[in-house]
Amino acid sequence: MKRVLFFVIAISILGGCKNKQNNDNIVQKKQEQMLSIKLIEEIKQHLKDQKRIQSDEDDGEFIEHPYHLTSRDLELASIVMFEGLKNNGFKSITDDSFYQRIKKVFGIENLKSHHYKMNVTMSYITLFGNQREDYKKMVKNEFEDPLYYDNYFLLRKEHLFFGFQLLDDLIKVNKDNSYTINIEPYHIHRNKYLFNNDKASLAWLLNNDKGFLSMLLQRYSYDKESKIDKMMLDSLYKENTQANPVRGQYIADLFFIKDSYNKLQIRKNLLKYVEENTSATDNHFIYALGYFIFTLYDGDTKDPSYKIFDEDPSKKFTDVEKAEIVANIANIENPAIEKYKSPASSDVWNLPGSSLYNLSVSHPEVIKIIEQHNYFGLPKMKEIIAKLQEEAPPTGADPE
Repeated sequence: MKRVLFFVIAISILGGCKNKQNNDNIVQKKQEQMLSIKLIEEIKQHLKDQKRIQSDEDDGEFIEHPYHLTSRDLELASIVMFEGLKNNGFKSITDDSFYQRIKKVFGIENLKSHHYKMNVTMSYITLFGNQREDYKKMVKNEFEDPLYYDNYFLLRKEHLFFGFQLLDDLIKVNKDNSYTINIEPYHIHRNKYLFNNDKASLAWLLNNDKGFLSMLLQRYSYDKESKIDKMMLDSLYKENTQANPVRGQYIADLFFIKDSYNKLQIRKNLLKYVEENTSATDNHFIYALGYFIFTLYDGDTKDPSYKIFDEDPSKKFTDVEKAEIVANIANIENPAIEKYKSPASSDVWNLPGSSLYNLSVSHPEVIKIIEQHNYFGLPKMKEIIAKLQEEAPPTGADPE
């Protein structure tokens, strides 16, 4: 089974113990040697086992037979990774802090959730890309899967986020059992941001590891970091409006998703970001979401060359889900129109009416659904609907 998560950006190797450069009279700090002799001996054996064995074929070509990974390889690599991260400024955290962070970032509360599985004996949680419910039936041992490297791991003992790396890439052991640990920068900055809340590491990731940050938002709905929200929204909006401004509505795929149970999930913090970053001179995200409202009811274009969404929103969501999406957009759009639209801002706020009003003309039933569902818990919606009659009475509305 092929499982695709997100690409990992590989960059130059950081860390490790560097030799003294006598010619330049530079003295560098020696890496702390904290691993036990017993553990080093086991690592040396694994390093030997991981060497690829070659055999001749009849036609003279060579076939490589890779070493078969086990959970012990992961465990050893995680120990080495932990020591290397500490040498690069990573600060250990408590169990409570670790579980609070993985709840906040990855949404992990119930450890039996389908989004990941937990191996209790080896003390790690495995995060899969598009994991299927029958994964265990298909693969007896996750390390038998040739795409094991697409997995990410949350290490419960070391309190780390880990993209699998072979020991041979992580540690070099000398004959005298001294060793050098080499940690790539993205491992350092991912962990320092995730578990130390290191803002300098976040800045590094925004510049060098956008794929990882995109994964946090798109796969795990981590919308609590405004800088990541801005990165994703700006990137998707720019990419899709280069050909046609209307395609900006594609950003709605970040806001309104279906979970694995086919239920609507709304990323409220993204909506909050749009609300807080709309002004008299900038409404491009709100207008993009407004265009999405009409696609939600009228459907994506039938012309493949102008198709916006992979799945037609008008078929993807139920009537109640559509109404809830509309209510959440109107909950930030209508107050913004009231606050910012004026003759002076007419070049920016140039649509004649709110998306909710225009939709209510062609689909008055949406108003009834919103009211029947107690405005979906949005405190502004009752007043917003009442004020629609100031734009013009919705079609089918009872005259006063």
